[in-house]
Amino acid sequence: MTAGRDVCALCGEAVRPDDDAVVTPDFLADDSDPFWRFSDAIMHRPCFVVWDRRKTFIARFNEVARRFVLEDGRYQHMTGDGGIVHRRSPSPPRTGPPA
Repeated sequence: MTAGRDVCALCGEAVRPDDDAVVTPDFLADDSDPFWRFSDAIMHRPCFVVWDRRKTFIARFNEVARRFVLEDGRYQHMTGDGGIVHRRSPSPPRTGPPA
């Protein structure tokens, strides 16, 4: 984040380094996806928590992120306030050839 350069994807105002912000990873490659512009984006957290599409966006993020399980069984999960946490997959990833 560079002071004065980053703007909130929701309100268009500058996001200062000391602002409480939601930063999303680059999780959508399809630019026709309605949430594409919010992938690899920054948003003021106060803007994010009142966004009328927040719940749908979080569901979309979690649907996509759940497909990318790390070797140790963890994957990214977005919380209701836009925080990113790691969760553990209930079934460990397969290693070796299928049985």
